[in-house]
Formats: sequence, structure tokens, C-alpha cells
Amino acid sequence: MQNTNASYQATVTACTNAVRQDINTVNKWELAGSEVRLFFGTEAAMLEVKAQFIADAILPAIDKRHAKALATELPRKNSKEFNALDAGQRDTWEYVNQAKKDARATLNTYFSRIVGYAFPAEKKESETTSLKTKIQEGIADFIKKCEKATDADFDLVATKQALQNVLTTVNK
Repeated sequence: MQNTNASYQATVTACTNAVRQDINTVNKWELAGSEVRLFFGTEAAMLEVKAQFIADAILPAIDKRHAKALATELPRKNSKEFNALDAGQRDTWEYVNQAKKDARATLNTYFSRIVGYAFPAEKKESETTSLKTKIQEGIADFIKKCEKATDADFDLVATKQALQNVLTTVNK
């Protein structure tokens, strides 16, 4: 039983540390977002210098394999140099090209995260739509569709009248 308690305690400690680290990480992202917002002022201003910001702030902080992949020169696909490559070299080219794509995606993910913390999307206050309003809008939409329809295989006039009756009932 002693071993179970020690194992449980280790589990609790690991989870507690993970939660604390997560909270610290969120706090760091929020601080970075505040600093970015203070410096750039607007999201548009930051987007104007996206490439330079990524090179200065993000690239030095990520895994070095990404920087190495981005620094690797590759011939353009289907260029004369590319076409001169043998099968093994083309496999290497594909591998390095995928590494470059992965690096760009990683950099863009971090940039987007920073932008999200710096300039969070404004939350729109959504008005709760009542069932009555939803029905009114739906019936009005169906009535408009009946008015525009020309090739229906049912009685449009009777259908439109029935929809009008439903709308009248709902509006009471």
C-alpha cells in the first residue's frame, strides 16, 4: 500500500506542476501580447513588418532545425537544376522542402498566436433570438422563395397562402 501512495503522490505532483506551468505560460503569452499591442498599436502595423518580426522575435526562439531548414537553398521545382537531380537527390529535395514548409507553418502559428494575444478579436454581443423571431424569419424567407419560384411542381399560390396563414398565427 505504501508504494501506491508514493505513486499517487508522484502523479498528483506531476499534474500540479503541469497546471502551474500552463498558468505561467498563459501569463507569459498575455504579457507578450500586451507588449506587442503597446509597441505596434494596431494589428495592421504589426502585419506590415511580419517577416522582420518573425525573424527577430520568433525564429531565434524555436527549434534550430527550423532555422536550418529555412537557410537551406533549394533549386526551384521543375527548374533545370531540379531536373538534373537523380532520384536520391530528389528524395532529399522533397525532405528538405517539406522541412521548410513545416518551419514556415510553425513560424506562422507562433506569429498568429502572438497577434491573437496582442489584438484579440472583439466579442460580439449576440442577441438571443426567440423562437418566434426565428419562425417569422424562416416563414418570410419561404414566402420570398415562393414568390421567386417559377417552375414548382406544386401549387405555389396555395403554399404561399398557407405560409401567410402560419405567419399570421405566429404574429398573434
